[in-house]
Amino acid sequence: MKKKISLILAFLMAASMLAGCKKTDEDASGLPDQGTTASVSLTTMSMTEEETTTTTEETTTETTTEETEETSETTSETSETEETSTAATEATAEKSWSETEISDTMYIKTACYSRTKAIVGSEAVKKYDVGTKIEVVAATDTGYYKLADGTFIHSDYVTDQAPAQTTTTTAAATTTKKKTTTTTAAPNPDDEKSTDNKPISTTYNKSYKDRYPYQQLNSSEQKLYRNIVEAAENFQRKVDVPDGLLSDDIFKVYCIVFNNEPQLFWLSTSAPSGYDSINLDFMFSRDEAENIQKTIDATAGEVMRSVNGYTSTVSKLKVIHDWVVTHNTFSLQGTYETCGIYNGLGGHGALQCQGYAKTTQYLCDMAGIDCMTVVGNNTEGSTHAWNVVYCENGYYILDTTWDDPYSDNYRSSYVRHILFLVNDDMIKSSHLNISTAKRGNGTRIKLYTPPACTSTSCYYFKAYNKEFSDVDSAVEALKAEIDAVLASGTQAVHVRVTDHDLWATLTSDKYMKILQDYAKSKSSDVKGLSRQKKLTEDLNVVEYDILYN
Repeated sequence: MKKKISLILAFLMAASMLAGCKKTDEDASGLPDQGTTASVSLTTMSMTEEETTTTTEETTTETTTEETEETSETTSETSETEETSTAATEATAEKSWSETEISDTMYIKTACYSRTKAIVGSEAVKKYDVGTKIEVVAATDTGYYKLADGTFIHSDYVTDQAPAQTTTTTAAATTTKKKTTTTTAAPNPDDEKSTDNKPISTTYNKSYKDRYPYQQLNSSEQKLYRNIVEAAENFQRKVDVPDGLLSDDIFKVYCIVFNNEPQLFWLSTSAPSGYDSINLDFMFSRDEAENIQKTIDATAGEVMRSVNGYTSTVSKLKVIHDWVVTHNTFSLQGTYETCGIYNGLGGHGALQCQGYAKTTQYLCDMAGIDCMTVVGNNTEGSTHAWNVVYCENGYYILDTTWDDPYSDNYRSSYVRHILFLVNDDMIKSSHLNISTAKRGNGTRIKLYTPPACTSTSCYYFKAYNKEFSDVDSAVEALKAEIDAVLASGTQAVHVRVTDHDLWATLTSDKYMKILQDYAKSKSSDVKGLSRQKKLTEDLNVVEYDILYN
């Protein structure tokens, strides 16, 4: 029944996205070629593509303050009659969603409010605390559950798993508390602290059970996933493998864990092999990891203070995206440091695409935004990693690696948004073999199927009103962008146009000279413009980067 209800909700949401959704104002490791011996490397390599740079250059590193902007107007849902809090039962009169009747008992996993309508931003009715039991009577194609009282709660805040609690048994006048038993693996002499299961972070509390990739696995694979996560959390090396799982299955599950549990930064980039059991390899002892975690907590806390200043998920994701891009640089070296949050949030800054994606996911986890890391290949055949996130009305693709330059021509304050919340169709020619990993014997393993990303309403240029359908409007917008970029000391000047012919016109030599002359007239510090064509052409993004003296 639980699986059926989840499938109903997923189907409704997918159908809604395919039909076109409205904006609202609310929410590793892929493997390069690897051997089949006892361990295989999980590191990935991927680079951005720029017209004026070479693939051997890296971005310089500086700490900068990035600009973020709230778009409460541009990300609001298309107009709908506002109702009062007493109109919960009247909401369906003008509803723009469809409902499928279900019947189930569920529980609140994140404190939230019920709403008068099944759309984000509708009026709040009642606050629900974590663990509260609710009766669900329908699922909507906008991602909400309908409650028995006619109000709605978003599915992100709901789980079908009852909260763990101590039970009591009463006999006559005597009440006896039952002990809660926990099964743990037998201590391993090689473990650092095999019986210490205290989390090393006081601020990060994302559960693996809530992750989309975990939920796509069968029961045996989920058990192995759970065993790996819980062993790694406790710094226990030995992990039991459920009956029936083969070498490819172990490889698959470890890849998903390595990529989608970014908090386990001490996990080795080498996938273990075995049958009845496997042995994990850790890059740090528990004491070392706890010291590193203090820096990660402090850094992530600073980012969250900025994130929490906004209400819309688009704006929250923009803060995260811009921070990751401006505080990290691309590295050609694929190691455990560059492929995770050890560098991404630990103050070291050099990252592979895997590190960009996992750092982004860690921050999204803390912000309560559904996020996963997806791996595959780029057009050059190199392994690549990016994110799929849930924003406002559906899933979108977010690629922080390719929004970060790697040339000495660029300042650390450079950030562009060409791959900020795109859909599947927009990246189909650049992001290949999605969610697969190749073993050393040439076998390509399917990891899981990410959710479909079909909408464009949250794409940066749509959400921030930077999309144009005629030359004159686009040129004026590009000039305004130049003014803003010069004022902020950044570099990327970009807008989007509605067709390829218009893109070709605005990236021609004629308009490059017009815009370059304009930029130079505004500041003597401008050396020229760099015209970007790779990636941008497929997306109809017109991008000129300012090069400074």
